[in-house]
Amino acid sequence: MIPALLLYMLLFPKKVLTDSLAGLDLWFHTVLPSLLPFMILSNVLIGANVVSQLMRPFSGFFRHVLGLSPEGGYAWLLGLFCGFPMGARLTGDMYRQHRISREEAGYLLTFANQSSPMFLSTYVVLHGLGDSTMTLPVFVIFYSSAFLTSLVFRIRSRRFGLPPSKPKKEVPEQTSYGNLLDTSIMNGFEIITRLGGYIILFSILAGIVLQLPAPLRTAAPFLSGLTEITTGIHTISGITLPLQVKFTAIVCCTAFGGFSTVAQTSCMLNGTGLSIFTYLKGKLVNAAVAGLLCLFVFVVFI
Repeated sequence: MIPALLLYMLLFPKKVLTDSLAGLDLWFHTVLPSLLPFMILSNVLIGANVVSQLMRPFSGFFRHVLGLSPEGGYAWLLGLFCGFPMGARLTGDMYRQHRISREEAGYLLTFANQSSPMFLSTYVVLHGLGDSTMTLPVFVIFYSSAFLTSLVFRIRSRRFGLPPSKPKKEVPEQTSYGNLLDTSIMNGFEIITRLGGYIILFSILAGIVLQLPAPLRTAAPFLSGLTEITTGIHTISGITLPLQVKFTAIVCCTAFGGFSTVAQTSCMLNGTGLSIFTYLKGKLVNAAVAGLLCLFVFVVFI
């Protein structure tokens, strides 16, 4: 695959440059400013061992509704609000530092890595669907599908008892908060730079998908959505389709997240031993549930 990609880059340098710039623009103007501050501060909070105290007021909700420990609830909460791949990043960090069990980490991977509300309200609703009145249906369907996905895997793993408390890992006395902040900043920049590489690479791959030959050209917009969601949403929004089909396709692509986020998640889990296939199963179920909810909404309410 790599030699073929290199050959493509040599044969179509202008197209590659355009797709690379699109990926770079997404990374620099959206991913970097929205994720980097949360990565740095989360590293500080985890390293300083204050997550349990912050999440204690919500521990009942996390345990009884989602089957999570306070630390797992923190990973879910930030994954929900910060977007890809923050949920996977925090899940990996919590597991590396033995703050959550392997079972809980695997369970979290099935539903904690989601698109952010900002991405949904701006890119999906305004750019993809071009209709602000779709904001509420998109949010309800998207987050309902995530919750139902968590319920599927909670039932499957019989995770209805309260998660056992993990032993607390104290910050070594010699570790100052200044050193912790410095380490967190460097770690955050390392991770965000890796993500930039993945986004640019998969933007190029999505561009290749859009140039598939005639027999596959009809499916190309949907395949590009499975490759990289921003490119896919942009392409699907520009083709003539019934509202039901366009809405369902965009929501399902967003729920799945694309293979670009699968690669990013794999990067976040590096060294943990957690299986990327667990995450992939969760996203496939999430996309399927989102599609069924879309059909239900259109049949019942529209």
